[in-house]
Amino acid sequence: MMIKEKPRWSLARLKRMYFDIYCWKCKKFELSMKEYKRRCEESIQKIIDNLEVKEMKFKDFNNIVKNSEFCRFEKRDFSNNCLICKKFGGLRRI
Repeated sequence: MMIKEKPRWSLARLKRMYFDIYCWKCKKFELSMKEYKRRCEESIQKIIDNLEVKEMKFKDFNNIVKNSEFCRFEKRDFSNNCLICKKFGGLRRI
């Protein structure tokens, strides 16, 4: 049986994928848009600018960003008393 190789994506698409998957889960969503852009988007763009490739696998890109100094991913905390937050934080797919 042949193992299918993971696709390679352009760095611009990887950046968007990273935001879609991780940044919205992070506490950084509470920042103003200007501060968010300064901290996250510009920092990831600097990493991309220093890479010598045009495309790579998402797993490799993910490891590079998560091991950088600026990104300290923290999952959103739904343990407060907000009923809406508890409801959406507690949803599980069946």
